[in-house]
Amino acid sequence: MTTPKGVLRAVTARDGHECAWHGESCGTDTLVPQHRQGGMGGSKLKHRLSNVVWLCSLQNGLIESDADEAAEARRRGIKISQHDDPRMIPVEYPDGKYWITDDGRRIWIDPTPF
Repeated sequence: MTTPKGVLRAVTARDGHECAWHGESCGTDTLVPQHRQGGMGGSKLKHRLSNVVWLCSLQNGLIESDADEAAEARRRGIKISQHDDPRMIPVEYPDGKYWITDDGRRIWIDPTPF
């Protein structure tokens, strides 16, 4: 299921063109929408803003192929269980920890990056 263009625009407005993993522009690499909840399917909730962050395609590939990277993504809140509510699991960006809301905001909760 393709991420709706409106969701991509809202994630860009929230995070700019910066990777949630390292906080930098991805340069010539491609940004990909990372759905935090795993699992397959066409749930409408899959595309809610609290469930989507930008990742560079290289980092996304590492998370999907390397167990250590996947564990770190879970620790950072970038990957979560399909049974978790993404609004209740903060994401650790390089500049601190944030709640991500369904209305397009990041709410800063901890200035201490990972």
